[in-house]
Amino acid sequence: MIRNLIKFIVILSLACLVIGGGVAALYGVFEGEIERRDLRIKEQSIQDVCPEGASVDPQTPSAGAPMAADAVYAARDSAGRTVAYIAQGEAQGYSSVVKVVVSTRADGFSVIRVVVLAQQETPGLGATVAETRSTYTLWQKLFGSGKAEQRVNAFLDQFTGKQSQEFPQIHSITAATITSNATKLAVEQALERIRDAVGASAAKDPV
Repeated sequence: MIRNLIKFIVILSLACLVIGGGVAALYGVFEGEIERRDLRIKEQSIQDVCPEGASVDPQTPSAGAPMAADAVYAARDSAGRTVAYIAQGEAQGYSSVVKVVVSTRADGFSVIRVVVLAQQETPGLGATVAETRSTYTLWQKLFGSGKAEQRVNAFLDQFTGKQSQEFPQIHSITAATITSNATKLAVEQALERIRDAVGASAAKDPV
């Protein structure tokens, strides 16, 4: 009996080692591609929150290293004037870290747009923080429309036009209060990074 138990433990240990080694090997093979995919997603998120008529270069941040979590970007209009700032923020949610990319107006730092960069919250509950729906009707999808399709998210859209002191007014997602609060904290972190970066820049170049 003891001999069989020892044999079982040895076989189980070997199986765990083989499986663990296989997972590690696969991760090593795909690690570079995963990192490149994450960078593409972040670059697209930065472009998504950039105000209409402005442009931003994700490779030339105003503060921090390119594509770093604490990087701050300036969005400029056709005349080269800074009209918005963009930064990333994150906070612990219910079952994952919720990461967002936020754009704010250059004057006053009110939020222009928020998109969720990454989350692994509960499907159907907290995960809805990242879900958008089209403003198009089925008819418009099938036969086209004279206006551009918009994607909306009832929770994230509440941030538009608000400053951080107004975030308590934002209604949480039903049955996902923890995720909602994490998103608010993540947006606030992004705003803090922007304020710090702009303040540091002003200190270097006083008027």
